[in-house]
Amino acid sequence: METENTSKFEKIYSVESDAIFRFCLVRVSNREQALDITQETFLRLWQSLSLGKNILNERAFLFTVSHRLIIDWYRKKKSVSLEGILHKESEEEGEIGYDVADEKTRDSLESGPEGRYLLSKINELTETYRHPIYLHFVEGLSPKEIGDILEISANAASVRVNRGILELRKKTGYYNGENKENNQN
Repeated sequence: METENTSKFEKIYSVESDAIFRFCLVRVSNREQALDITQETFLRLWQSLSLGKNILNERAFLFTVSHRLIIDWYRKKKSVSLEGILHKESEEEGEIGYDVADEKTRDSLESGPEGRYLLSKINELTETYRHPIYLHFVEGLSPKEIGDILEISANAASVRVNRGILELRKKTGYYNGENKENNQN
């Protein structure tokens, strides 16, 4: 049983570790902290596998755990600079923005300046749309996986992605007003 868990863990780690690290790095903008959160995320995966827990969607499990660890880290963080407050958190507790953390992350955003611009516009979205948009377009997750991470239905995740796209288009100036619902605005 243990060798089965070991091989399953190694397979999941090799496939998902880069995405989880990137997710953490973009959220906390600190390479060491991102590594710590990534390590803790995979430690919790190992513990769950060792306890014989049935994990239906490993990727959603990992993103959910890392998302919660990041929120915990921000809540525990005692010294926050004014710049960090302005760029990372809104006035609501636990609402965290996305940032391009370093050159390696910046290079992974295929568009370069366009990617940074879109991340800044994603940060302007409400948390309801910000997280689903990020998870869908940056991490490439499906609505079901997003729903599992955010603890909502796949349908609700899909709706949030679609509505978030509309809001993002308005913020970027690419909205053409064809949607009947938004023509009244």
